[in-house]
Amino acid sequence: MKRRLLIILFLILIWGLHASWAQQGKSVIPYRIVGGKMIIEMFVNGKLQNFIFDTGGQTSLSPDLCQELGLKIVTKIQVKDVNNQSISYPVVELECLETSDKGINFKNIPVLQMGHFSFDCFGVVGLIGSDLLANMILEIDSKQQIITITTAEKQTNVSLRKSVPFVEEGVMPIIELQAGLGNGIKVLFDTGSSGFVSLKTSDYERLSTSRAFENVIEGYGEGGLGVAGVAKARVIHRVHFPLVSFAGTRFCHVFAETSDTPYTLLGMKLLDYGKLTIDYSRHRFYFEAYTQENDLGQRFPDFKVRVKDGNLIVSTVWGKMRDILSVGDKVLKINGRQTKKYDFCESITQGIPELKGKRSVNMTIQTEQGEKIVRYKKK
Repeated sequence: MKRRLLIILFLILIWGLHASWAQQGKSVIPYRIVGGKMIIEMFVNGKLQNFIFDTGGQTSLSPDLCQELGLKIVTKIQVKDVNNQSISYPVVELECLETSDKGINFKNIPVLQMGHFSFDCFGVVGLIGSDLLANMILEIDSKQQIITITTAEKQTNVSLRKSVPFVEEGVMPIIELQAGLGNGIKVLFDTGSSGFVSLKTSDYERLSTSRAFENVIEGYGEGGLGVAGVAKARVIHRVHFPLVSFAGTRFCHVFAETSDTPYTLLGMKLLDYGKLTIDYSRHRFYFEAYTQENDLGQRFPDFKVRVKDGNLIVSTVWGKMRDILSVGDKVLKINGRQTKKYDFCESITQGIPELKGKRSVNMTIQTEQGEKIVRYKKK
């Protein structure tokens, strides 16, 4: 199941960010993946803390940490989450936020005070977002699992032929992909999204009369997990892009599902195919592909499951399986064994134990028509 925590900043805060360094600043930060999220460490007022690194979001802290540090609310702003749901958050000012190697120190920065729902499952105290990097150059190397941040006095030495410009004002890394020939799609590069491409519903509608993609199958299910909660169930379309390209790199057989996101998302899966550099100060996005052409063809399950109130339930149903299962149906048995009570956070960060290491299992599911045994195949 895809789990995403995304905040899109629509307001420009009225005071700036300040980073302190004696000369050109540089920081190399290791990261690890937990439940599809990039986790890094940062010093908060001198104490090392865990954060989610989220280029699609805004720098944020939990209410407990804000209270512990005695941070005062200076204003409030309205933001939208991954499901395009609006929510209001207080803004506080943080005195000091420093990288784990002490290479770069950010002073007096505005951060959102976000709810517990956003952080509890990942053992973090907040998000590090693109707003913090407005005057920086970011590099992500997934092979070494390191993030390198440098101050932007000097340009990156990556060739401009491997770059594309930001296509909107502000600090969010929004670029344009080409789908086939002549079909541009604005995408937000979002490390908070674990997939490759998640297609905004309005982009799906706009491109449906072109030859940019082929409709594969229609489903019905819940939206992603955003900071405002799980979106209500809706119709979902899965499409196949024969070709997607940008910055001199081609991706063949790209599959995407529609969602009610504020932007089409280019997710963390991109990092499997090359080294990424974002020059925030010059509004350029660089991608050094390991190979110039990549085949992303993959298989998908007929339905998805997730944990709700300790039970394993059906969350999305595709194609003909919609005649058999419904969203909310409860899984009773896996390979003939009674299911147990599941911890929601553990299911996100560690997965469902009975499904680990198995390509497919038989599930006994309670439906409106009675118990049914169906085959569940993982991706």
